Amino acid sequence: MSRIAEIQSLVRNGLYYLTEHADEEAQLDGFDIYDVEQGMLSGKICRSWPKEGKFEIVGKALDGRGIGIVCRITTGGKARIITVYEDKPN
Repeated sequence: MSRIAEIQSLVRNGLYYLTEHADEEAQLDGFDIYDVEQGMLSGKICRSWPKEGKFEIVGKALDGRGIGIVCRITTGGKARIITVYEDKPN
């Protein structure tokens, strides 16, 4: 199973959580938990940091805006969302 498929499976099964930082950043950009879920389910891994085990997923929020999510898979088998941001085109 690919990493994105693994992360998406965790999200579909409710096995994920936002850090306090991720929740604050999401709110600052006008995103809620449903936008984060949609972004992860619709997104693709754009970058990874193998040493830290982190992945950047870019997808679409419910309103169509780009959303970026940085997460990692914990040893307990959950997706830990580290930060969330609006992914604006350059």
